[in-house]
Amino acid sequence: MFIFDNKTNILINSQELTFKSEYVCDFSRYFQNREFLNVDALQLSGDHFEGYLSRIIIDEVMLELSQRNCLTNVAGVIHSKMWVFAIPVQVNSVFFQNLYPLENNYLGIIPPKSEISVFQHPFSNRFQLYVHDNYLQQLCQTLELPEAKKFLNSSASSIVICPSEKIRYLQQSCHQLYQMLFNLDWQQISGPKKALRLNFVRQKLKEEIVKDFLLTLVVTKDIKTPKNTIRRTYILKKAEEMMRKNLRSDLTIPAICQNLEVSQRTLEYIFKDFYQMSPYNYFKLLRLNALHQSLNQNNQTKLIYEIAEELGFFHRGYLASDYKKLFGYFPSET
Repeated sequence: MFIFDNKTNILINSQELTFKSEYVCDFSRYFQNREFLNVDALQLSGDHFEGYLSRIIIDEVMLELSQRNCLTNVAGVIHSKMWVFAIPVQVNSVFFQNLYPLENNYLGIIPPKSEISVFQHPFSNRFQLYVHDNYLQQLCQTLELPEAKKFLNSSASSIVICPSEKIRYLQQSCHQLYQMLFNLDWQQISGPKKALRLNFVRQKLKEEIVKDFLLTLVVTKDIKTPKNTIRRTYILKKAEEMMRKNLRSDLTIPAICQNLEVSQRTLEYIFKDFYQMSPYNYFKLLRLNALHQSLNQNNQTKLIYEIAEELGFFHRGYLASDYKKLFGYFPSET
């Protein structure tokens, strides 16, 4: 997993995402951050607890990697608005010398306001996903699922044994985000490029990982989803794929619809449900990001308007306005 032997702290901040990673000797600081919970921890050895606490924090969602080497007794009431989902992480042989083997195929669910009383393993190594209740309900509606409180059992905490390949996929997705953020701490890259990566992490966490956690539970619990949900997701992914492959072509939204054999109104509804924007605006955002990357890599060999026209931007006034709204400065200032 991660090699945490240098005991360094990391903090990355942007407008919409915060990444905090702390090596903690006195782990009681971590316990104090939990609302309404009483926690007693029994040390295994030495004078201090050892552990890492790393959080990716965005609006309505937080992903947390926690590791600690202590027996822990947790009792109380979970936050009134947040769902908590937990999956195990592979034991880190560097950090805790592989002394505490754990099963690797469970997904824990703690609903909002639920009372819990658990005595945890000597070694804890988990990804924990916190999702605001309002956003989870909205996502269930988008995916045409039953209400979260109905199929996730909002009355009590629970453990769901999931197919191992599903848990491995969730672990890999979470790991990739963390690896990207840890790499950002030492890589010498420009501010705009770092902002693009942070924006990718934010979108990946909120738009894909939360959905993947939810759909893993849907499959495991054998919840019957409407067939058109699968069809809508297929259409969305195919449309995105066509856009990404044709950033420098004259591809139009009607052409995408014709290729996918759907009406333009249907495609509009799908993009609005998933991304809260039209397919046209989504395509424009992809092209603006491609323009931003091209300008950063250009090394003065092409004029700005030449690169912009390759990406379908022919009106310089509109381009400058849209570009500044997204990145905070004009193309000429990149």
